Amino acid sequence: MSQQGIAPLKGPAAHRRVRVAHDADDHAHNLSRWSQSYNQFSAGRFEGRVTELWLPQLQVFVESANQALHQFCAAWPDAYWFGIPVPHQGVSRIDAQPIPDNTLLFRPGGTQFELHTPEHYSIYGIVLCTDLLRRHLAEVEGLDPERALGSGALTLAPRRYQRLIDHVAALLREPGSTCRDAQARVAQSQEAILTELGIALARGSSPDPQARQPRVRHSQQIVNRARDLVLSCPDQRLSIADLCRQLHISRRALQYCFQEVVGLSPLAYLRTLRLNEVRRGLHASMDPTGRVTQIATTWGFEHLGQFSTDYRKLFGEPPSAALRQARRPA
Repeated sequence: MSQQGIAPLKGPAAHRRVRVAHDADDHAHNLSRWSQSYNQFSAGRFEGRVTELWLPQLQVFVESANQALHQFCAAWPDAYWFGIPVPHQGVSRIDAQPIPDNTLLFRPGGTQFELHTPEHYSIYGIVLCTDLLRRHLAEVEGLDPERALGSGALTLAPRRYQRLIDHVAALLREPGSTCRDAQARVAQSQEAILTELGIALARGSSPDPQARQPRVRHSQQIVNRARDLVLSCPDQRLSIADLCRQLHISRRALQYCFQEVVGLSPLAYLRTLRLNEVRRGLHASMDPTGRVTQIATTWGFEHLGQFSTDYRKLFGEPPSAALRQARRPA
């Protein structure tokens, strides 16, 4: 995971930029100051787009991707992230929990969370300094910040939720102002975002039954342990039976955990994960004598013909194309 180094602006101007990517991990790195790593899980060529706007203590953005992704995310430290998925996009999950429509998501910065998103998915985001948020909640909205931010997700009335989306979208459409009233406009935009978030936190309701969470957390722990075993020991060619023995869990229970958390069988999920690791290795290769075979076998792909077919199907190009791109001068 890598972290971009753009700091929140100190002056009155707003800074807006748009970035397009044709690789999932490149797309992850296009959101500035976040620490992220993405894996592609649906078949075809990838296309992603990030539009972001920086205000003095605030980042707003919209992120879209045409392929299903498993995302490991952490916003910048000393901040709070609010995620606003566009409704009616199919099943998505945060930390293994399904995300109902019209649900506002939030997590503290510097803390990793996981998102599983379907194809053709868009999400708006607001990240703001923790002190600014807490002061506003306590002094303006009359809310206890600890209680207001405790659940991590709140379901809003559809009209209120759409109003929040429309407000962020309108802000992103406006280029940074250079006129005399730029400072006033930036302050007004920042205050409006804080007001919308305060109202949402005051009026939202928790979407998830508390009784269901411990079971889902257990399933997520099993999936995470299985993933860590496969990624930390690529040369061991771990089978499902090996994972069951090391995790002290039955094959049936392992299958259930993966279906509940990621919606895939263990074999399908872990194979796709390893294909993404091969792609990272190909993109990172700086050795002109490097070979696709070397990187593929490192990640347990012994039948190279089948590997090449699976890789092309997932990413929409042969593995040699990624290796050629890595060797291309910047």
